[in-house]
Amino acid sequence: MHITKIFLSLFLVITLNTLTIAQIKVKVWADEFNYTGLPDPTRWGYDVGGNGWGNNELQFYTENRLENARVENGKLIIEARKENYGTNEYTSARLVTRNKGDWRYGRIEALARLPHGRGTWPAIWMLPTHWVYGAWPKSGEIDIMEYVGYDPGVVHGSIHTEAYNHVIGTQKTDTVLVPDAETHFHLYAIEWSSEKIDFYVDNKKYFTFLNEHQGYQKWPFDQTFHLLLNIAVGGNWGGVQGIDPNIWPQKMWVDYVRVYQYFQLSDIKINGPSHASPNEQGLIFSMPDIDEATFNWTVPQDATIISGQGTHVIQVNWGLQAGKVKCEVTHPQAGGLYEKDVSVSTIPNGNIFKITDFEQFGTLGWDIYPGTGNQITLQKQDSLLLLRYQINAPLQNPFVEYHLPQSIDMTEHQHLNVFMKTLNQSQTVMTRIDLFDTQGRLTDVAPVFSITPREPHGIFQHYHFDFTNNWSSNTPFYGSETDKTRISGLRMYVDYGLFGRPGSDSLWLRDIVISKENYLGIYDQKQDSWFSIQPNPVQSTLHIFSNFSESLIAHIYSLTGILEDTIQIHPGINHISVHNLKPGIYFLHCEKFNFNKKFMKID
Repeated sequence: MHITKIFLSLFLVITLNTLTIAQIKVKVWADEFNYTGLPDPTRWGYDVGGNGWGNNELQFYTENRLENARVENGKLIIEARKENYGTNEYTSARLVTRNKGDWRYGRIEALARLPHGRGTWPAIWMLPTHWVYGAWPKSGEIDIMEYVGYDPGVVHGSIHTEAYNHVIGTQKTDTVLVPDAETHFHLYAIEWSSEKIDFYVDNKKYFTFLNEHQGYQKWPFDQTFHLLLNIAVGGNWGGVQGIDPNIWPQKMWVDYVRVYQYFQLSDIKINGPSHASPNEQGLIFSMPDIDEATFNWTVPQDATIISGQGTHVIQVNWGLQAGKVKCEVTHPQAGGLYEKDVSVSTIPNGNIFKITDFEQFGTLGWDIYPGTGNQITLQKQDSLLLLRYQINAPLQNPFVEYHLPQSIDMTEHQHLNVFMKTLNQSQTVMTRIDLFDTQGRLTDVAPVFSITPREPHGIFQHYHFDFTNNWSSNTPFYGSETDKTRISGLRMYVDYGLFGRPGSDSLWLRDIVISKENYLGIYDQKQDSWFSIQPNPVQSTLHIFSNFSESLIAHIYSLTGILEDTIQIHPGINHISVHNLKPGIYFLHCEKFNFNKKFMKID
């Protein structure tokens, strides 16, 4: 009984550990050569020249020349030709993936058929991309397949390092017989990890090079390497027995090149945008190209998969609603349902759109970043948001942030309006507001929306900024632009700027709204229907309509905060003389119901 329990426990431990360290084989790069013409320039570059390449080779490697490198009938053809090219008597091609395909570790494989005859020297091999440890051979070389035509049927696999290379007679290498290498396709591959490099032909291992953990001199293979495909002509090895002048041209055919790496199960996920604009076209979602897996995708009802169903990459035309992109993967280790949430920008209706409702949501969506030595609090106060601060270190740039529940498309509403009041008793109230998009790009390039409280203090003031042509961003990416179609929130700095100084104070926010154009007055639909003034501008008499059930006391302030008059407003229509007011801009303010009306007096 106890033996059974012990066995079961060991089985569970082993099973759990196996699942924890499960490695998923994923194709990370490939060229299947399912096109025609020059090799794909997004995958392949060229090494060009005819200087012997350190081996006294005779060919000139050309670039973008169909005679030497082309794709036809689903195969890459590298062709070495006997022809004068500059001072060289032969031409060929040396394709490289440098800066287009660079890897550290994994399985690199190519299905190829080799050329024949004395003087040919084809290779499938790898060199370091950055040469971290110095020039050859210090930074290493991996020869997945080398073949010299004078020794038919013998395939070589080798490595070169500072300690192990053919120049000093210490090269690590091995060979395998492939009698029909010149007439049939064979799969040449390495499996490369931090501990060893295994060499294969047709998935049969014939050579292993181990990491001795004795420095880069013996193991420089902890850096990124890229792939090379070429045919050399003659040279120190290929030309040892001379060159047959009657065999040219010679070709190496490559059916495909594939690179796999091993992922942890926790790294398997759907990649793609987390946000879409309404009816956005051509969104790309992908899963890692898991070896021997099948993929079945689903998208929200009003979205459409336009290509890629059944593969690891799909293209989607989105609809109007947020939702999940899902992929059902069938695979022994990585099988399961994977999901990705995709949000959609709100397109505001009407001329004015309210960012948030403090009365309903209070501090929901707000975060505080006071910095070291400072204190900031936020609280709901009736229909207002009250911000209190104690700033001891203004250079910490203290701020609060509001994150929208759903991003907003501000293409048609590029004006931001803030309604704020403060007593400003400390004379430290100075704020700045930046918008940010779903990528975190802030509107932080001058001019910016900075707010210095206007007189008179203690009443709500309207502050406005036109973001039209002001979407430039230096944070987090210098010289970028905030995406106005995907605005996800705003950042409000407290006690802002070079003139910020220690102090404590309070400010109240009543409304934050965006609008199609600048407008005057506080936005409040109830208020607009309950209280209005006409005409505006006015010459002598204001006609004030009040739908309130009681009489109100209101004050008229000049733009500089001077109290010009106190009036009583009764329910219904009121006729108020402003004959004695000088031309200018004034505020009609009612403290009880906390509203302002701005009007202009003209001659």
